[in-house]
Amino acid sequence: SGRVEIFRFELNEREATVYIPASERPQYVCIDPQFKIGVKVVNTDKGVEEAIAELGSDNLVCRLEAVDALARDGSARAVEGLSKALIGDSFWGVRAEAARALGRVGTEDALKALLNALNNERHPRVRQAIVEALGNFRGNDNVAKVLASILENSSESYYVRSRAAQSLGKLGMPDYGKYLIKALDYPSHNYVITQGALQGLSELGTDEAVDTLIKYTELGKPTLVRVAATQSLGKFVSVRRVYDRVRELLRDPYYRVRYAAVAAVESSLDPRFLDILDELASRDLDGRIRRYARDVARKIRDQLQRGVEYARLREEIERIREEQRRIMDRLDRMEAKG
Repeated sequence: SGRVEIFRFELNEREATVYIPASERPQYVCIDPQFKIGVKVVNTDKGVEEAIAELGSDNLVCRLEAVDALARDGSARAVEGLSKALIGDSFWGVRAEAARALGRVGTEDALKALLNALNNERHPRVRQAIVEALGNFRGNDNVAKVLASILENSSESYYVRSRAAQSLGKLGMPDYGKYLIKALDYPSHNYVITQGALQGLSELGTDEAVDTLIKYTELGKPTLVRVAATQSLGKFVSVRRVYDRVRELLRDPYYRVRYAAVAAVESSLDPRFLDILDELASRDLDGRIRRYARDVARKIRDQLQRGVEYARLREEIERIREEQRRIMDRLDRMEAKG
């Protein structure tokens, strides 16, 4: 009927069941539409049609709630609703969330909706979200071509091109690595395209990509670029030349680079770095580095301890199984004698 009713309830318990009087089934129910409750988790089991109806709400919170419900459903009808929100919602934030949701759904229809929106959407933040979502379609040559063309297009915003580089790497297609290498030299504010290209190369993970990341950690490169390259090395520390370079970077003269090197160690939690982390925790000139190194060293030691405990648990389980086998063998022999 288009009528909106607001109900207020006083909630004093962690869990409560609330009954709302209604003469007919509502098109949709939206909890806390004015976002008055600061911290909350809303798990709604609303159906697809209810969520699609909620996309028509005048209230921003309700429309975002609807997008989340449709993303979790992921059906063809849900994709229809998300496509409608991506093309037609009046607020760029809802359109951006709809784009990310379509990326998570990841179907062929979701991809069509994203590519279609890319032709018409002008808001750079929404274009960023669309390009980010396209990174979910691994191995898709058509998507790779679209992302490569955005990366090369100087009329696109720097941040959209940076996101395109990251997504292009996520597709996992080595043939497109050359576009990322080329993008390292594109001029941009705060070297944001260069940073995106480095992150894309880290997603790609080829030998050439790893060598390029190491090269871009060298002194003489801009600090922001060195930071991006250093942090990206974390996932490759099993490679000897990367491990050696990260150890060097943990002693870099630049605070930001040392911090990024500790972050790389944190992403790997490799115990081979414990000696240098302990050294940083006690001797680094910067208090932030000392604290961070101490925290990461503790995480590594906790992981090692859990590993030891897990090994002990497995040994105990195996000992119990062996004991049971011996008991069963004795029973079998006793039955055979009897």
